[in-house]
Amino acid sequence: MFPIQRVGKPPQLAPKALDMTRDATKPFDGEAQIEKTLTSNPLKLYLDIEKEFDAIRDKAQDVLWPENQDEARWSDVADRYAEQAGMPWLPPKGLDTVKSIACNRGLWEDLGNGYVTKKPKEKRTSAQVIAESEPDDEGKVRLRVNPQNAGPAPRIYYAEDSPVSESSAQLKDQAYTTAALRVSFLVCDPSGRHEMGNPVTWSNKLVLRNQLTEQGGKRSVELFVAPRGVIRYTLDGSEPREGTPYAGPIPIGDSDVLLRAFVEAQGLESKAEFRFPAKGKKGVQIDEVKPARLVSRTGRKLDSRGKTFEGLKQAAEKSATFEGIVLTVGQGNQMIAVNVGEIAVDAAFMEALLVKALEKFTPDTPVTMTFRKAHFASGHDLKDFSGKLGIELQPGDVEQ
Repeated sequence: MFPIQRVGKPPQLAPKALDMTRDATKPFDGEAQIEKTLTSNPLKLYLDIEKEFDAIRDKAQDVLWPENQDEARWSDVADRYAEQAGMPWLPPKGLDTVKSIACNRGLWEDLGNGYVTKKPKEKRTSAQVIAESEPDDEGKVRLRVNPQNAGPAPRIYYAEDSPVSESSAQLKDQAYTTAALRVSFLVCDPSGRHEMGNPVTWSNKLVLRNQLTEQGGKRSVELFVAPRGVIRYTLDGSEPREGTPYAGPIPIGDSDVLLRAFVEAQGLESKAEFRFPAKGKKGVQIDEVKPARLVSRTGRKLDSRGKTFEGLKQAAEKSATFEGIVLTVGQGNQMIAVNVGEIAVDAAFMEALLVKALEKFTPDTPVTMTFRKAHFASGHDLKDFSGKLGIELQPGDVEQ
């Protein structure tokens, strides 16, 4: 017996014979037989929410929301779910899964105040700004600007380091290269369907670099920032934010040196540490105990299928995470590329993506993975990772 409610009729308990068909070679499983009974017509139990999502959502909207209301307190919806005989049964936390799927697909909207609407309002225009490259030596970055909720012929206005309006310059292409500290974008829907949203402002990154020189047996370091900014530094390991203003090449002597630098420009900030081994000492100096980052402005490439899987294996063993990843499977027009920006992801995440992508290709399809940062719990793990993958470390490759 289980509760049902037909349209226009009161709730009632309905009988249904237990489905006893089973594999006689296996032990009897009462729970499996009950599930089999409830998931056959007429259905009362939905186990695969993703597969049956449309039917579940339609039913939820019919019986769990107050009549003639689009918005409902989610706690009330959950209470009605427990009370309504006409609502199908779901796995534990199944109703929250329905909500998550519906909101992710834009079919419902969590209003952030405890309420959920089943009829989201038209979204205002916006822009998705993606940095397709890291800043070069001049601070230039290639951006891709994708208009959102803006109709078939959107207009994108932009302004560098200043407010943007409809009187600003209009973007001719969705690709845009800039060395500005900030660029603001305003998207307009000429069809009038979507109300104009707020400007979206993209901020550049301040990148610190150095150059070590030796003249007359004396060493000095020059500091550079792109696109621009005011630099301060320290040589005693202290916080560089209040350090010495940079005015020219810095004498560093012959011993080991840790130079810490800070740069600021119109509210943007960045820090960097540069280690210089004692004069005559070769190799990169790494503290094996402290956390460490393997960094590369242009990207560190694992240039084969075998090396990519080995890199992910080594990273998994060390609980390392990556940022700035480009994973490429295939070549030419027959390829899949996955880009991950400044989001730290672990090896298991990347391997799952790679394995899924490889389902579409033959076993000899080329695979490469490039990353700009790899985070390790210790310098020892970074050294071991680099050694096993044949990565030759150079000054500037390691941050601690």
